[in-house]
Amino acid sequence: MNIFGEFYDRAIEFRFSKKEQRVQKSEDWSAAILAGSSEKIQLEEPVRVSFFWVMVVLLMLVASVLVLRLGYLQILTGQQHSLLASSNRVRVSDIPAPRGAMYDRNGVLLVRNDARFDVVVIPSQVTSNKSDRLAAYQLLAGILGKQPNEIQDIVEKKGLKSSQPIVIAENVSRDIALNTEESSARLTGFNVEVNPSREYLDGGTLAPFLGYTGRISQEEWAQNPSYRPIDTIGKTGLEKYYETDLRGQYGKEQVEVDATGTPVRYLAKQDPVAGNNLVLSIDKGLQDQMAAQLKATVERAGSKGGAAVAIDPRNGQVLAAANYPSYDGNLFAKGISQTEYNSLLNDPSKPLFNRVASGGYPIGSTIKPFISTAGLEEKVITSGTTLNDTGKLDVHNQYDPNIVYTFKGWEPGGLGAVNVVRALTWSSDIFFYMVGGGFESFTGLGPTKLTNWYKKFGFGTSLKADIGDQSSGFIPTPEGKKKYSTDPWFVGDTYNISIGQGDIRATPLQLAMATAAIANGGTLYQPHFAMAVKDSQGKVVRTLDPVVQTANIASPATLAIVKAGMEGAVASGTACCSMKREVPVPVAGKTGTAETSSQGFDGKNPITKPHAWFTAYAPANDPKIVTVVLIENSGEGAEFAVPTTKEILKWYFSTPRN
Repeated sequence: MNIFGEFYDRAIEFRFSKKEQRVQKSEDWSAAILAGSSEKIQLEEPVRVSFFWVMVVLLMLVASVLVLRLGYLQILTGQQHSLLASSNRVRVSDIPAPRGAMYDRNGVLLVRNDARFDVVVIPSQVTSNKSDRLAAYQLLAGILGKQPNEIQDIVEKKGLKSSQPIVIAENVSRDIALNTEESSARLTGFNVEVNPSREYLDGGTLAPFLGYTGRISQEEWAQNPSYRPIDTIGKTGLEKYYETDLRGQYGKEQVEVDATGTPVRYLAKQDPVAGNNLVLSIDKGLQDQMAAQLKATVERAGSKGGAAVAIDPRNGQVLAAANYPSYDGNLFAKGISQTEYNSLLNDPSKPLFNRVASGGYPIGSTIKPFISTAGLEEKVITSGTTLNDTGKLDVHNQYDPNIVYTFKGWEPGGLGAVNVVRALTWSSDIFFYMVGGGFESFTGLGPTKLTNWYKKFGFGTSLKADIGDQSSGFIPTPEGKKKYSTDPWFVGDTYNISIGQGDIRATPLQLAMATAAIANGGTLYQPHFAMAVKDSQGKVVRTLDPVVQTANIASPATLAIVKAGMEGAVASGTACCSMKREVPVPVAGKTGTAETSSQGFDGKNPITKPHAWFTAYAPANDPKIVTVVLIENSGEGAEFAVPTTKEILKWYFSTPRN
């Protein structure tokens, strides 16, 4: 019975009850008259509030409240609730943008995108019905080969009100992706995202420089709020350095869903904008040749590893760079397992180590062109200064003359009278000991001037290459020694750094850039691997111009003398003579054999082999390429690094260039 019917029945009942009371009162009154009673009879009842009207008032109050509430919902907050209803009905999802590709300088594709399937959940869209939710966990766990509680922990970790997408499983197979999509009606809030995944086509030779992408971390997300917590981001190398260019802009898609969250129809779509492409200065042909020659020499020498790099001395562009051994960047792009990562990490040959840009090594006699420049610029020597290389220097202790220190050259019998050109040609240690630290009446540069000149050439400082992390190397100084030793700075310390020994450390990339500064006439450039940014249609967005780190390092006259010594080393000196015979253009260079404490093992006893170095540029009269080759713990630079360089340059100048 409704409230109005009930109210009517109770009103009728109330009226009949009153009528019966009146009849009874009338009968009593008649009887009293007939009996002649003198009792005063009350003929009217006191006035009382009718229950009927009370109910009417109550109903009016209730109706007023309902009308006011309806007005509030419809008029004051109607638009807000309309939007909420629409948001429940219409869902907007992101469409990942293709990441920009990378090409070599000749248009050879080095990095491209591949499709990757990720199973993703938005907790706020998962059904609120607990039994249905648990059933969804059970269903998805069966598809993915996981436990239901694993799925539940991931989904509910941040609460079911979270609207941020969470990855349940990444890089799943196409079959799993299809099975998940087919079950979408029972997996409200879960979906399969097709994300771009990187594919590296360099064969692993450029892995440390190209870098790789990975899932964004909490720290990275905090610094990049425009990303989603499931996005990928450049982690290392060029991928990280040029992240803004490569990333692209996500698109949007509006989909109408029913009460269960199942898509009903697509409403609107905004296509994503692909990221810009990166054109590298790398020459893929040269890169492959360099990597092959480096590998062959390292294995021939029985070495643990090596590095090689080639740059254009006219602008600092890196033409090729190789580490051996290296690794395949696709391992990281596809999601490297812990077992695979531990294998790389624990490999004694250190394939993850970027020797080219991060390896700090003593560089031996390859330092001599730079001390020659310093000596000439500081007027310690001239082109005509002649010093006698007797094969050794005996230096008496300044406190006890009876104590004698002997510093030997590589040629026990000495090279005789040498000037700076001949000293470079034949790599005279004795000459450069004296230029750096002096001897008897001859005053050398001294450690302060010497180390300051090394720093002018970029040693001991960061070169700021566009691949991110790299070593600054180390240039020892008297002031620096006080921080780690109680011993004073000895003349022997100056002698050591005058020939690239002792605590001095540099990377192959630093040596290449310093050599380029001599080859190009005195300009130290920042090295860079990228030369242009283009959009997806091939239009140039911007060119990456050369960046000068130091200009006019030395006078043309000084550099001409140093170049003559380096040309002599290839024509008739320590790097002669296969280079001169087989490379079709004149080459200038400097060999280096750097003593090191790194140990090999012959099965019974530890053995020490020096690092083999060779830095070169060609053509000697018009330099277009600078190369540096390092073979770790192998032996003489002339035996291992020079032949490797010869093969690289022979190929380069025998192959047509674009």
